[in-house]
Amino acid sequence: MPAKTSTKTTGISRRSGSPRQSLLAQGSKAGEVAELSSLPMENVESDSQFVVAVARAITVLSAFRADDGPLGNTELAERTGLPKPTVSRLTYTLARCGCLSFNARYRVYQLGPAVVTMGHVAMKSIDVRRISRPLVQQLAQKTNFNVGLATRDRESMVYLDAFEGDAVVGLRLSVGFRLPILTSSIGRAYLAGLPEDERELVLNELRPHAGRGWVKLRQRVVDAVAEFEERGFCTSIGEWRDDVNGVAAPVRPAADGPVYAINLGGPAYLLSERQAREQLGPKVADLARKIEAALSMAA
Repeated sequence: MPAKTSTKTTGISRRSGSPRQSLLAQGSKAGEVAELSSLPMENVESDSQFVVAVARAITVLSAFRADDGPLGNTELAERTGLPKPTVSRLTYTLARCGCLSFNARYRVYQLGPAVVTMGHVAMKSIDVRRISRPLVQQLAQKTNFNVGLATRDRESMVYLDAFEGDAVVGLRLSVGFRLPILTSSIGRAYLAGLPEDERELVLNELRPHAGRGWVKLRQRVVDAVAEFEERGFCTSIGEWRDDVNGVAAPVRPAADGPVYAINLGGPAYLLSERQAREQLGPKVADLARKIEAALSMAA
């Protein structure tokens, strides 16, 4: 909705996914790959099958964001925490493989056709996205709020699909947008949807990213799990951003497979805490159950 007055994706995404010093810059092998691996650091250090060069290449590819223009090696080094000479070798190799496109005039890169093709194949292969799309779109249109489907990617939730209604003001969060797991409703719903032992493993991986706020955030997750068990959804009231409220529910596959989550969010002055908990929370929970039922039938 380009013509609408809205919270711009550019403004939000830079706050959520701003450049930071990665663990990859800390020097140890565990530090180099911790951000990319879902394994505990000690397992990564002792894993002879883990290829650090591949992990670094994925780190470079992951540094690109939907609201970015092309990036040079200096910017990529800043974002990834990798040494610039390493980044230069990686971008050269990735460009030769078609994963990056190189603009020789400006000495910058952008994601190449090979990555686009792989992304298209991956998205087409995700049944949950195909099944949930009409239901997600319908709820967005009925409520005039942003409704999205996401799953975990390292320390973030990444949107696989997203729709917004026809309201004049709203969030503009699109496919590929990332939200922090610990402070967003969709991240908490994802955690609530995991078996307890898996949830603890994920929380242990997220703890280094929480800093001094870990104890408070850990308790918020405990509260969110209790909220889900009681009401079927989780909320985040001004915690991801103080001007945004959200409500979400997990989507758990019938068989073993990744857990997803559905969320609905909007500006706090349009989406009140009471509205989130009493009116829209149950709608999101119902949507998640419908998607689970459809997935079960498709299995």
